[in-house]
Amino acid sequence: MKAIRQFVIFILVIVAIVAFFIGIQLINDSSGRTLGLMYDDLQGTPFSSYATPGWLYLIFIGVGSMVTLILTVKHTKHYAAIVIIMGIILAIFIIAQITLINSINFLIVILAFFAFALIVLGNFMRRNLKHPHHAPVQQKAFHKNKKHHLHKK
Repeated sequence: MKAIRQFVIFILVIVAIVAFFIGIQLINDSSGRTLGLMYDDLQGTPFSSYATPGWLYLIFIGVGSMVTLILTVKHTKHYAAIVIIMGIILAIFIIAQITLINSINFLIVILAFFAFALIVLGNFMRRNLKHPHHAPVQQKAFHKNKKHHLHKK
């Protein structure tokens, strides 16, 4: 379980770094040229420049991954469900990007793999948190009037 959580943390760090990099690049150069994007690819999309997709990537994927990362590291109560939600958000962004731009590249494939991994591993962690293999052993309660055999008289 610990190894799975560590792998999820690794994925979230990579996704956050990539999202912040892409988001900042798209905001700073709304033509998309610094990332090798074609301005013509925006035709037929609701965007007139790459700045808005940059902000969306930065906020939803970058900040979302960082929040999920922090909650996972802190081992908060519902961190596994939040990992699943982050994977779904990333998958939606990838599907939207492929649909709008009608193009697939290596980075999209890697991010799609990460989205799938977050969803699957998050589900695995969630199930293991609900039904741990090693249930805690309950101590036998002593009757308050009875003394333990090791208790001195």
